[in-house]
Amino acid sequence: MFKKSAIFTAIILMAILVFTNLAFGKWEISREDDPASMEGNLRSIYFADEKHGWAVGDYGIILATTNGGQSWEKQKSTIEADLWGVHFVDTKNGWTVGANGNTLSTKDGGKSWKRLNSQTTVQLYGVYFLDVNNGWIVGINSTILATQNGGTTWTPISGGRGAAEIGGGSPGYWDVRLFTTRKGYVIGENGTIKLTTDGGKTWIDQKSGTDSNLASMDFIDENNGWVVGEGGVILNTKNGGNTWTAQAEDLKLTEWMHGVDFISVNDGVAVGEYGTILTTTDGGKTWKIESSGKQPNSITKYTLFDVSYPKSKTAFVAVEWGVILKSK
Repeated sequence: MFKKSAIFTAIILMAILVFTNLAFGKWEISREDDPASMEGNLRSIYFADEKHGWAVGDYGIILATTNGGQSWEKQKSTIEADLWGVHFVDTKNGWTVGANGNTLSTKDGGKSWKRLNSQTTVQLYGVYFLDVNNGWIVGINSTILATQNGGTTWTPISGGRGAAEIGGGSPGYWDVRLFTTRKGYVIGENGTIKLTTDGGKTWIDQKSGTDSNLASMDFIDENNGWVVGEGGVILNTKNGGNTWTAQAEDLKLTEWMHGVDFISVNDGVAVGEYGTILTTTDGGKTWKIESSGKQPNSITKYTLFDVSYPKSKTAFVAVEWGVILKSK
């Protein structure tokens, strides 16, 4: 089994190395899996700065780099459940969430991870902290939980539920962003985009213009944001969510777009199914296909789950089978 895994990985890595002479210059392997470990998918990646980054995924795997992706080390996560989201507010303080309500935190850059009591057993997909104290996590069944003490205690807030048996059939939330302790967004299934300006007591439904599932979002400031999701959907707002406009329609994408990250109001990257990587230098007015299943010699069976864009022309992508890509 391990020998087959090694062969399979080698084939995939050769396919990835086809990414050359593109808008970012070149895509290379920042980290490949250890075939003997039978690693699963990396679901989320986040860089606190250009050197310090973390990636999380299946079976509780947590990877960290302190040298801009030159090397990655496994960190002890204390769990074996799949992890779906990770976020850091600086190079020391971070959180990760995943299956069965699992929530972990670190105060030393991941040298040690502490298991937190989220008071739920539902699947958790997204986590975002405004500072070392104030954060939200989101998941299935409209779950939204908030903390004001770094995750020591969590409270279900309006629009979300803290238990699987409550809120059954409600749209799941897959990503979350805070601007202040009172203002933030959640996105998720069936084109759901919700805004709160009172800390979650009330939520305002945004007119996304789509019923596709929405997987990831990024905001540069309170006005300028992007959302990506099912069927190649890319949405943009320039007015804090009052209106959302579809982008990249000319590309006629059908792939799931799983991750998006912007480094400025103009420069961004989006990634998804079939090796799809899109880049923009004009805020999404135009998107360029870096690689796609529609092109020959691309990764036709490879899913890219998330992207972090910490430095100009340098982005990192979390991929299947423990692989991390880096542009330079």
